[in-house]
Amino acid sequence: MNFTVYDHCGGLAAVPTASRHEIERAIHSCSITPARGKAREIGSTIVAGLVKHGWSGKVKLARDSKITITSSKNSIGLCLQTGNMARLYADLLKLQQMFLNKAIKAGVMVVPTRTAAKCLGDNIAHANRLQSELEIFRAVIHMPLIVLAID
Repeated sequence: MNFTVYDHCGGLAAVPTASRHEIERAIHSCSITPARGKAREIGSTIVAGLVKHGWSGKVKLARDSKITITSSKNSIGLCLQTGNMARLYADLLKLQQMFLNKAIKAGVMVVPTRTAAKCLGDNIAHANRLQSELEIFRAVIHMPLIVLAID
Protein backbone atom coordinates (compact mmCIF):
# COMPACT_ATOMS: atom_id res chain seq x y z
CA MET A 1 0.00 0.00 0.00
CA ASN A 2 1.25 3.50 -0.82
CA PHE A 3 0.82 6.70 1.18
CA THR A 4 1.43 10.43 1.17
CA VAL A 5 2.45 12.51 4.18
CA TYR A 6 0.94 15.72 5.53
CA ASP A 7 2.61 17.68 8.35
CA HIS A 8 0.44 19.56 10.86
CA CYS A 9 1.97 21.83 13.51
CA GLY A 10 5.45 20.32 13.26
CA GLY A 11 4.44 16.67 13.35
CA LEU A 12 7.34 15.58 11.12
CA ALA A 13 9.83 17.15 13.51
CA ALA A 14 8.10 15.78 16.63
CA VAL A 15 7.68 12.14 15.53
CA PRO A 16 11.04 10.37 15.61
CA THR A 17 12.21 9.16 12.21
CA ALA A 18 12.48 5.57 13.49
CA SER A 19 8.84 5.60 14.63
CA ARG A 20 7.70 7.10 11.34
CA HIS A 21 9.61 4.42 9.41
CA GLU A 22 7.95 1.67 11.47
CA ILE A 23 4.52 3.05 10.60
CA GLU A 24 5.49 3.43 6.96
CA ARG A 25 6.75 -0.19 6.81
CA ALA A 26 3.48 -1.43 8.32
CA ILE A 27 1.55 0.47 5.65
CA HIS A 28 3.80 -0.74 2.83
CA SER A 29 3.42 -4.34 4.01
CA CYS A 30 -0.37 -4.17 3.53
CA SER A 31 -1.09 -5.47 0.04
CA ILE A 32 -4.90 -5.30 0.27
CA THR A 33 -6.53 -3.22 -2.44
CA PRO A 34 -9.15 -0.80 -1.08
CA ALA A 35 -12.62 -2.18 -1.89
CA ARG A 36 -16.01 -2.50 -0.21
CA GLY A 37 -15.80 -4.80 2.78
CA LYS A 38 -12.00 -4.51 3.08
CA ALA A 39 -11.68 -1.65 5.58
CA ARG A 40 -11.32 -3.85 8.69
CA GLU A 41 -8.88 -6.17 6.96
CA ILE A 42 -6.72 -3.22 5.91
CA GLY A 43 -6.78 -1.83 9.44
CA SER A 44 -5.99 -5.18 11.04
CA THR A 45 -3.10 -5.80 8.66
CA ILE A 46 -1.53 -2.42 9.35
CA VAL A 47 -1.97 -2.79 13.12
CA ALA A 48 -0.39 -6.28 12.99
CA GLY A 49 2.59 -4.72 11.22
CA LEU A 50 2.86 -2.07 13.91
CA VAL A 51 2.70 -4.63 16.71
CA LYS A 52 5.63 -6.50 15.10
CA HIS A 53 7.65 -3.30 15.60
CA GLY A 54 6.69 -2.96 19.27
CA TRP A 55 3.65 -0.71 18.95
CA SER A 56 0.86 -1.39 21.42
CA GLY A 57 -2.64 -2.54 20.79
CA LYS A 58 -5.48 -0.24 21.84
CA VAL A 59 -4.63 2.38 24.46
CA LYS A 60 -7.18 3.81 26.91
CA LEU A 61 -7.38 7.56 27.34
CA ALA A 62 -7.95 7.14 31.07
CA ARG A 63 -7.84 4.24 33.51
CA ASP A 64 -11.61 3.84 33.85
CA SER A 65 -12.45 4.84 30.30
CA LYS A 66 -13.60 2.72 27.39
CA ILE A 67 -12.33 5.37 24.97
CA THR A 68 -9.21 4.21 23.12
CA ILE A 69 -6.80 5.07 20.35
CA THR A 70 -5.42 2.48 17.95
CA SER A 71 -1.84 2.30 19.21
CA SER A 72 1.11 4.10 20.80
CA LYS A 73 4.83 3.79 21.22
CA ASN A 74 7.45 6.08 22.76
CA SER A 75 4.97 8.90 23.49
CA ILE A 76 3.52 8.88 19.96
CA GLY A 77 -0.22 8.26 19.68
CA LEU A 78 -1.63 6.68 16.52
CA CYS A 79 -5.18 6.51 15.21
CA LEU A 80 -6.02 4.47 12.13
CA GLN A 81 -9.43 5.31 10.71
CA THR A 82 -11.00 3.47 7.78
CA GLY A 83 -14.57 3.95 8.98
CA ASN A 84 -17.25 6.63 8.99
CA MET A 85 -16.19 10.26 8.58
CA ALA A 86 -17.69 11.16 11.98
CA ARG A 87 -15.15 8.91 13.74
CA LEU A 88 -12.35 11.04 12.33
CA TYR A 89 -13.26 13.90 14.62
CA ALA A 90 -13.45 11.63 17.64
CA ASP A 91 -9.91 10.39 16.88
CA LEU A 92 -8.61 13.95 16.62
CA LEU A 93 -10.17 14.84 19.98
CA LYS A 94 -8.69 11.74 21.59
CA LEU A 95 -5.19 12.53 20.34
CA GLN A 96 -5.48 16.19 21.33
CA GLN A 97 -6.66 15.21 24.84
CA MET A 98 -3.75 12.81 25.26
CA PHE A 99 -1.38 15.55 24.08
CA LEU A 100 -2.82 18.06 26.57
CA ASN A 101 -2.51 15.46 29.35
CA LYS A 102 1.13 14.88 28.31
CA ALA A 103 0.41 11.20 27.62
CA ILE A 104 1.81 11.71 24.10
CA LYS A 105 4.11 14.29 22.55
CA ALA A 106 2.75 13.94 18.99
CA GLY A 107 0.11 12.11 17.00
CA VAL A 108 -0.21 10.18 13.76
CA MET A 109 -3.44 9.72 11.82
CA VAL A 110 -3.57 6.98 9.17
CA VAL A 111 -6.57 7.45 6.88
CA PRO A 112 -7.41 6.63 3.26
CA THR A 113 -7.12 9.14 0.46
CA ARG A 114 -10.40 10.38 -0.98
CA THR A 115 -10.04 7.91 -3.87
CA ALA A 116 -9.36 4.95 -1.56
CA ALA A 117 -12.23 5.98 0.75
CA LYS A 118 -14.66 5.92 -2.19
CA CYS A 119 -13.53 2.37 -2.94
CA LEU A 120 -14.07 1.35 0.71
CA GLY A 121 -17.64 2.63 0.94
CA ASP A 122 -19.86 5.64 1.54
CA ASN A 123 -19.03 8.52 3.91
CA ILE A 124 -15.64 7.02 4.78
CA ALA A 125 -13.06 9.23 6.51
CA HIS A 126 -10.42 10.52 4.12
CA ALA A 127 -7.21 12.49 4.32
CA ASN A 128 -8.19 15.19 1.85
CA ARG A 129 -10.98 16.43 4.12
CA LEU A 130 -8.90 15.92 7.26
CA GLN A 131 -6.06 18.05 5.88
CA SER A 132 -8.31 20.93 4.86
CA GLU A 133 -10.15 20.89 8.19
CA LEU A 134 -6.95 20.75 10.22
CA GLU A 135 -6.10 24.12 8.69
CA ILE A 136 -9.48 25.51 9.78
CA PHE A 137 -9.16 24.08 13.31
CA ARG A 138 -5.43 24.80 13.77
CA ALA A 139 -6.11 26.70 17.03
CA VAL A 140 -8.13 23.75 18.40
CA ILE A 141 -6.07 20.80 17.15
CA HIS A 142 -2.67 22.35 17.77
CA MET A 143 -0.58 19.33 18.63
CA PRO A 144 2.19 18.09 16.33
CA LEU A 145 0.51 15.62 13.96
CA ILE A 146 1.37 13.62 10.88
CA VAL A 147 -1.37 12.47 8.51
CA LEU A 148 -0.50 9.42 6.42
CA ALA A 149 -2.97 9.15 3.53
CA ILE A 150 -3.11 5.53 2.35
CA ASP A 151 -4.21 4.27 -1.05
